[in-house]
Amino acid sequence: MLIYTLYGLFILSCVVLVIVVLLQPGKSGAGDLFSSSVSSTAFGPRGTASILSKITIGAAAGFMLFALMLSVPGVTGSHSVLQSTASEATPTPAPVASPAATTAPVASPAASQAASPTGTK
Repeated sequence: MLIYTLYGLFILSCVVLVIVVLLQPGKSGAGDLFSSSVSSTAFGPRGTASILSKITIGAAAGFMLFALMLSVPGVTGSHSVLQSTASEATPTPAPVASPAATTAPVASPAASQAASPTGTK
């Protein structure tokens, strides 16, 4: 349940951050050429900039906090792929051959050809 709440808050902070950044007024640019110098704002001449900047700071802090919390493996319950394969990749010891099997003579192909009555083919 906690993970779904974190994902929801993360997505909400992303959306709020995008909207607030897009609503912020620019410093000055080509838009000033086409508009008049009189501005009619509901919050005063610098009121919207301060409110939007505070919301932007809050949304950015929330975005970073939620992203950090979602990256912690203890919160999400996930584990690393490398950690899971490291325990499975431990080599098993090879079976030890019995001493009786190692003392038996091994015949080579050259010895079997020399023992044949026809010699070489």
